[in-house]
Order: sequence, then structure tokens, then C-alpha cells
Amino acid sequence: MKKKIVILFAALLLLFASNQEKLREINLKIRELSDKLQASKQDKSSILNDIYGLELQTETVVIELNRIQLLMDEAQAQIDGKKREEAALRVRIRNSQDNVRRILRVMYKMGELGYVKLFININSLDQLFRNYRLIVTLMDDKVMEIRSIRVGIARLQKLQAELQAELERLAGLKNQKAGKLSRLKGLKQEKLDMIAKINRQRDLNSRLLDELKNQGEQLTRILDQKTMASVADAVDLGPLRGRLAWPLSGTVISSFGRKKSAKFNTYTMNNGIEIKPESSDEIRAVGGGEVIFCDYLKGYGNVIMVQHAGNFHTLYGHCEIFLKKPGERVGTGEVIATAGSSGSLYGKALYFEIRQQLKPLDPLLWLVKK
Repeated sequence: MKKKIVILFAALLLLFASNQEKLREINLKIRELSDKLQASKQDKSSILNDIYGLELQTETVVIELNRIQLLMDEAQAQIDGKKREEAALRVRIRNSQDNVRRILRVMYKMGELGYVKLFININSLDQLFRNYRLIVTLMDDKVMEIRSIRVGIARLQKLQAELQAELERLAGLKNQKAGKLSRLKGLKQEKLDMIAKINRQRDLNSRLLDELKNQGEQLTRILDQKTMASVADAVDLGPLRGRLAWPLSGTVISSFGRKKSAKFNTYTMNNGIEIKPESSDEIRAVGGGEVIFCDYLKGYGNVIMVQHAGNFHTLYGHCEIFLKKPGERVGTGEVIATAGSSGSLYGKALYFEIRQQLKPLDPLLWLVKK
């Protein structure tokens, strides 16, 4: 029994240590997002910045939900452990009670003069000592077992109080989670309302297009700064024109090139395409190379960039989760991120670009025909 409790305690310690490390990482991420949010508040005239601010708040709430879930898992593990300990303690108390009953039955059968009888009815000195040891053992056992019961009951009462405290803590965490989920729903609706407003008003739409153009130029500058002289074992996309596998299975909802808005009589230049996922959100690298950038860019959301051989780059935007970090090598078809709605005006989608010597190319001419 003691061995089982020690093993259980060790397992709980390992879980606690693992959760503490995850909590430290989550708290660091929350502080990082808080700093970004404060910086974004300095520019109040930018539509993209407003969207960025909402997405930062959304990501912060998601991270906080992860933190609460970790705490809930930890509390549940404590509750489960205490329930198992409680069950084992009840068994020990029952066993002690049974032992006391057996001792009392023996002493009852001996009667009031039982001790005297044990000493009178003896035939030898050896029997005298045996009878004496029997009486002492019975008395000691009774005292020890009663003491054990008292200790067990006190421990059980303490354990039940600890269990109740953990249950109350878990209930509080569940209430926190419900509040955060409500906040998350509100933030997502705010973003949808903002996008609907942009689509209704010409001046906001024009401002957004100007900001997107500026961000496109910023993207080119970032690529220029991040590009390395060469990447070992990278795939040259040049010979693969028209034969590249799709980075995401889905439908193209925004194509490459100059487009006219019939509603506002304005023009936009798309340097890539947007794909709405169908069966899976997994984003795969279209060729082997090295990740050179993973971060948020206004207008593009979470972007991961891969450098290939032959001065080729591929960009994957609107990501939900990055599965690779800068400096990591990726192979053709390897999952590098998941599709999301960060920076997107279309909901969940993948923004995909192919560039050679920083010049955008039409991805549909390079991807295999469907």
C-alpha cells in the first residue's frame, strides 16, 4: 500500500513539474502578446492595426484558456489522487477496526478472570511465559490498533477538507473558462463586424487597400533582409513549374494579379492566392528548404516563409499555428503550419505566394492542375 502511495505521489510530482514548465511558457507568451498589444495601440488610424489588435486580444484569450485548462487538469489530477488516497485510507481503517473487534472478542471470551486463569492453569515455566506474552500482545495490539484508527480518521478528515478545497478550485476555474470563452466569442464577432463595415464603406475600403499595398512592400523588404546566400539540400522549384503539390487541399477564393472591385470601382494587386480549406487545415511545404521567418504581419496574419534553391521563396499566411521555427529545415510535403483566420478578410484560409528573386509569380501556374 505504501509503495502504491509513493508511486502515485511521484507521478503527481512529475505532472506538476511538467505543468509548471508549460505554465511558465504560457505566462511568457501572454506578456509578449501584452507588449505587442500596447505597441499596437500607438497607431489608432490604421484599419489593419485595428484588426491586428483584435487578433492579439483573441490570441491572448486563447493562450489564457490554455493556461486555465492546464490548471484544471492539474486540479483534476489532485482530486483523482486524493480520492484514491481516501479509498486506500478507508480500507486501512476498516482493517484496523476488524483487528480491534477480533482482539476484543478474544478478551471477552477470557472473561474478567481470564488473565488469572491463564496464569493458574499452567504446567510449566515455559507455559507461564507464553501466556504472559499472549496477554501483553493482546493489550498492545488493542492500543496500537485503536491509535491507528484515530490517526486514520484524523487523516481522512484532513483529506476530505483538501478534496473539497480542490473541488471548489476546479469550479472556480470552470467559471473563469466560461467567461474567457464568452470574451473570445465577442472578439471574433467584433472582427466580423469590422470586416462587414469595411465592405460597406468605400472610404474604409480605399484606406484598407492603401495599407495592404504598404504591407506588401514591407513584406518584400523583410524577404530581402532574411534571404540567405544559399540553403543546403534545398529544392530548386524552377524545373517543377506546373508540378508542385498544393500546400493545402481546398478552393481558391482569391486569385493572383490585378483585380477590379465592381462595387467600389477600385483595383487591387494580389501577389498570391487564397485557398479555403476543405478536408484538412494542414499546410504543407511545396518544396524542401529552410524556414527563414515565422511571425505576424499586418494584412497577412501569421506568416511562415521558406527559402528554396534557385532564389525561390514560398510564403504561407493566415496561419493558426506554426509547427516549424526559423532555422529549421523542411522537406517537400512536410506539414509546417495549420490554416487559420489571422489577418484574413475571408475567414479561415491560406494565403500562398511563390517568389523568385523577390518577384511574385502566379502560384496557379506552378501548382499541379486540379
